[in-house]
This record gives sequence, C-alpha cells and structure tokens, in this order.
Amino acid sequence: MASELKRELSLLDVFCTATGAMISSGLFVLPGLAHAKAGPAVIASYLLAGLLAMTGMLSQAELVSAMPKAGGTYFFVMRSMGPAVGTVNGVITWLSLSLKTAFAMVGMAAFTAMIVSIDARLIGVVLCAVFFVINLVGIKEAGRLQVFLVLGLLFLLGGYIVHGLPNVDVLHFEPFAPNGIQSIFAG
Repeated sequence: MASELKRELSLLDVFCTATGAMISSGLFVLPGLAHAKAGPAVIASYLLAGLLAMTGMLSQAELVSAMPKAGGTYFFVMRSMGPAVGTVNGVITWLSLSLKTAFAMVGMAAFTAMIVSIDARLIGVVLCAVFFVINLVGIKEAGRLQVFLVLGLLFLLGGYIVHGLPNVDVLHFEPFAPNGIQSIFAG
C-alpha cells in the first residue's frame, strides 16, 4: 500500500519562506558587519556579491529546467558525479543551512537583547525552542506563520524606505572606500 504525498505548502508559503531566509540575516545582520569593513563602499560589495551569486543562480535555473525533479542540488550532483559526491553535497548543504540558521539566531538574539535587558544567550535558546516547536506542529502552520512574518517585515521595510529616503545625504558616502579597495572584497 503506497502512501501518496500531498503538498502542504502553497506558492505563497514557499515564496515567503525563501524571502524570509534571505531578508533575515542578509538584510539585518550582514550589512552592519560589511559596513564596518568597507564603509560606504559596502554598496559595491553587495553589487559584486550579487554578480557572483547570479552565476550560481543561473546554473541552478538551467539544471532545474533540464532535470525537473525534487531533491535540489543533491539530485543534480548525484546524477552528474555519482551518489558519493551527491552525499557529500547533501551533507555540505545541510551544514551550510545549519550554520546560516545559527547565524540568524545569534543576530536575532543580539537585536532582541538591545530591546529587552535579558542575556542574549538566553534569548537565543528561547528562540531556538520556539522555532523548534513551530516546526514540530507542522509544515503547514510553519508556512502560515512565515507568510505572516514576511508580509509584516515587507510592510515595515516599506515604511522604513518611505520615511528614510528624504534623509539620504550624499555627503555620508564620503570617503567612499575609507579602508581601500580590498575592503570592498572583504565586505
């Protein structure tokens, strides 16, 4: 008796999950660290990083259209280089997602500790427990929560842009690369 898998996530759920992953640490934690290295030239750092990431993204898009199967990069690597290399790729992908999640938890804990006077380590543990419970409840509920969080986040970012745009001053971008051209690559 074969059990049939059913789709629990809608397109909006998947979009919000991916968007939330990119926005969380990529927009709230990393820019401060990159600005500390490169100064206002962090704009060039992000442009360069985007161009480099685009090469991988276009390769992934080509592979997905050539081999439309579930399994992500593991399937592509396994089909082209064999199961052993595919397994290594799967472990590396899992490890990178684990480290990205840990990075996001540290960032969220640090920002929350700025608002409330609680030790950031305790906040990090509580956040891990909350997200663990959300994922135990089910993917459909986690997807629904992600949609709520991302839509709220996009609303807040829109308000930040509308209110912050009149305060942009070109003089804040001088000197553009105070730490030299190498800081752009470091950023």
